[in-house]
Amino acid sequence: MTNHDPDRSLEEKGADLAQRLRKAHQSELGPTLNAPKLRNESSGLGQAFRLSTEMISALLVGVGMGWMLDRAFDTKPMMMVICIFLGGAAGLLNVYRTAMRMAGNIEKDSNESDANDAINENTLPVDEDETPKK
Repeated sequence: MTNHDPDRSLEEKGADLAQRLRKAHQSELGPTLNAPKLRNESSGLGQAFRLSTEMISALLVGVGMGWMLDRAFDTKPMMMVICIFLGGAAGLLNVYRTAMRMAGNIEKDSNESDANDAINENTLPVDEDETPKK
């Protein structure tokens, strides 16, 4: 802690406070402080692959279940057709949910970056000699 010298000027106290705040902020953020901040951590191509994988996997599960049910009950095309439609509906629902979740994450990230920008604008910059800039 700093000493509470009554003879210290207000500028010295402000510089000391700014230095302590910067150290606390850096220790809280760690190595991510100087890392470039991306608006969205996943790329557009990655999101497209994720959504297409959701759709294809649901269709494949529907085809597999339909094939197994057709073999078990000897109803050759009927169960596969029904399960393909059910798998497609499930895939569309999964894609919709995932897309809404991604959109919510993008909105949340932009709100956080706006808040961080506002915080960074309100901090006092300090030189190496620990005096505030005017």
